[in-house]
Amino acid sequence: MSMRAEELKNQGNVCYAAGDYVGAEKFYTQAIIKDSTNAAFFTNRALVRLRMDMYEQVIDDCLKAIDLIPSSLKAYSYLGQAQLKLGYPNEALSSTLRAYELAIAQRSPSVGTIAATCLEVKKKRWELSEERRRTRECNFAMRNARLILFFAPLPGTLEKIQTLEDVFGKAEAARCGKREVPDYLIDNITFSVMLDPVITKHGHSYDRVTLLDHLKRSSTDPLTREPLTEKDLRPNLALRAACETFLKENGWAVDW
Repeated sequence: MSMRAEELKNQGNVCYAAGDYVGAEKFYTQAIIKDSTNAAFFTNRALVRLRMDMYEQVIDDCLKAIDLIPSSLKAYSYLGQAQLKLGYPNEALSSTLRAYELAIAQRSPSVGTIAATCLEVKKKRWELSEERRRTRECNFAMRNARLILFFAPLPGTLEKIQTLEDVFGKAEAARCGKREVPDYLIDNITFSVMLDPVITKHGHSYDRVTLLDHLKRSSTDPLTREPLTEKDLRPNLALRAACETFLKENGWAVDW
């Protein structure tokens, strides 16, 4: 007797737990063939394919799951991870931020992990931007050096080479100077740059994830020790914009 779709999914779960990703993918695929309207089958297969580095297929599964359930937290989370692995940081950030919003709304225990992924994506986006910048500057310097050397017999050539080296040297020195994060961007609990700042009724700002975690243990403001609940929190939109701008221009700050 043939197995039902739910039974096939359960068999896939057993294989996944045992580390048999090939077997798990096979069972999830069979479940989808039996019932292609169940978003969980697609997100389960997306997860196992993520473990197998099948990132293009992960994206396909996640998009199908989102078509079925637009508020699928797992689909957006796995989608962002796959996009990041494929070198699409902008798309990955969009997907991961959507996952973060859903995790907050659904009070998911994975919100902390997703918030960390958001920061990882922002750092990767900055690193790729820096790599492209360095490539452009290197190509520019080489092109100008070749032109100067072409005209080497002319008076003043050596001085022009020295000037070019001084310009790039000063620019690099400025970028490699002391790196600091403004205090107002720092969360008072984790001491890292905030991703989603909220402000309390007492006027203090914290990163939403870390403050919610604190409130599970103590219904007080971490700084003033005055009574505080989740209902007392409001988004600090101006500070969030400042954090986003700073991280976009200073990706190294993710590891601060």
